Amino acid sequence: MGVELNESIKELLRRYDGRSVEPFRLITEDLAKRPDALEVVISIIDSNEPNAQVGGTWVLKRLLELGLETGGRFCSKVLFWLNSISDQNARLHLLQAFNHINIPKSLHDRAYALGLELTTDRNTFVRAWAYNLIGLVAVANPEFQAETRVRFENAMLTETPSIKARIRNTEFYKIKRL
Repeated sequence: MGVELNESIKELLRRYDGRSVEPFRLITEDLAKRPDALEVVISIIDSNEPNAQVGGTWVLKRLLELGLETGGRFCSKVLFWLNSISDQNARLHLLQAFNHINIPKSLHDRAYALGLELTTDRNTFVRAWAYNLIGLVAVANPEFQAETRVRFENAMLTETPSIKARIRNTEFYKIKRL
């Protein structure tokens, strides 16, 4: 099944039942072949419709995993969404997407601050992937390494097992051998 129009994609996303990601997979397959994939996903996430945002962020994460190219300004857009979208699943997808997004040096402070803020989120998975984000910034920018080391060490003493596992799988943890 090919999705032809942006409205058709939005309609599939609006019907998301909170469980099956099959519509997201179909949309991803279709968009992966399109040169306007990034623009379509941006318009979906910008729609401010919760189901569309959850699906749009899932599709974005998957397209990035498949190698979708983005420019440096795109990181700023993702940080904006991460700060403005309240749905926990959409936030989780955005945090996971950072493994495939280059964070320009000019955005390190902003990304790190937002990551720190989200390490206190009530959602365990969001917290876990927020630690991943601050670890990514620390790997890219030595100015953040000392603080990140302390935060990771504290988290390894106080956080849930799933968060500790995510921290152990971060590039920063592997490099710094905490």
